[in-house]
Amino acid sequence: MHKSREEISLSINGWMKENQLKAIAFASKLVQIESVNHPPTGNEAEYQHFLAKWMREQEAKVDLYELSEVPGLREHVAYMDSRRYDNRPNVVGTFFGGGPGRSLMFSGHADTVYEGTETWTHPPFSGTVDSGKLYGRGSYDMKGGMAAAMMAVKCLQELNIPIAGSVYIESVVDEEHGGANGTLAGRLRGPNPDMAIIPEPSNMRLYPAHLGGGIWKATFTGRSGIAFAGEELVSALEATIDFANFLRAYDTYRKETLEVPSWWQSGRKAEVTLLTIYSGDVTRELQEKLPATGELNFWIEGYPGMTGESIIADLWAFYEAHISKYPLLQKCKPQIRPLIRYLSASEMKKDDNTARFMELTADCGARVLGRSAEPPTGSPFACDGFMFNLYSDTPALVLGPSGGNAHGADEFLDIASYEALIRWYAEIIIDWCGISEDVGGLQVEAKG
Repeated sequence: MHKSREEISLSINGWMKENQLKAIAFASKLVQIESVNHPPTGNEAEYQHFLAKWMREQEAKVDLYELSEVPGLREHVAYMDSRRYDNRPNVVGTFFGGGPGRSLMFSGHADTVYEGTETWTHPPFSGTVDSGKLYGRGSYDMKGGMAAAMMAVKCLQELNIPIAGSVYIESVVDEEHGGANGTLAGRLRGPNPDMAIIPEPSNMRLYPAHLGGGIWKATFTGRSGIAFAGEELVSALEATIDFANFLRAYDTYRKETLEVPSWWQSGRKAEVTLLTIYSGDVTRELQEKLPATGELNFWIEGYPGMTGESIIADLWAFYEAHISKYPLLQKCKPQIRPLIRYLSASEMKKDDNTARFMELTADCGARVLGRSAEPPTGSPFACDGFMFNLYSDTPALVLGPSGGNAHGADEFLDIASYEALIRWYAEIIIDWCGISEDVGGLQVEAKG
């Protein structure tokens, strides 16, 4: 029995109502599988095998592979050679594809940051549901988005909607902590479809561009002791504090002088963030002398076209121009080195195909949300989207659920947004990939 496009949307809504509890339980199950990244290693294997098993049960063609199987990965200019990948497989499943429609990939990372030492209201790997929120490490970043993509596929399968183009669900390892080698491996091995959606937590906004960022460590070596003989001492702690103040000044300078791309004109600008400060012998409760060492880790964000090298060169230029304001830093100059790769900022290429996808995605969002989707903007965070936009022919849009406390205690997924996202993804699949037969006058979209 043929259905109109409107009837198909009603069927999706009905499926979501009937399967609400199952969809929530599925997202909870993903959170319960610990897949914490512990650089240089990680424990994503159980999670990846679970996804592979689920995909096979949905009759997908599944490729579960080790990164060592990907030719040219380690030689690639974008590879970060400081991680180990034994028993850390990528997995990608292929669904539908019975006709000439366009292809679409949902690509997300399997790894999470660790649970931390803060107190959680609910255990970090419990997947507890409470008052419209699903709690747990990775619930928001980004297992909720991946669960939504998988449930969207399951919805269309169970509704027997014959999607023409291929739909891929890809789960990669090692995205957190400056990774992205897993995403690079996926681009080298393929598939590389017509378009990709990265279900990072975008709070239901369209992010066709994302910030870049990197973490650096500044170290300081002073002269320790107690000046019984009148010798000159240099406190590495005070030098570290001075450098922290210097970085705050540098942050203000960048916000006043950097040319801000249009994607971020109305949003949060690229920032400099202080992360950690250590000084002296932190194993001792009491220190009776000036500390001889200091360390400060900091994060600097950038816009498309910037590199980690160009950012640090600009930082040193600012340092030289303002060093007279920081006399202690003249005696105790920082030594700076990167702690992770610089995650490049990127944006989707601008062409008719991408414009059509963005318009279609916004229309699907309006259909699901009952209102116009917010205008596309640049994300306020870095992610692995650059591996698509810079190193493949597949443009990547960031679109994911709402929630809060990413990387913090009581991280949570907003369940209402999760349910809406399942429907949104299903609508996108239909309109982008097409239907392999004429359903109530709905025309099949030819690829290209």
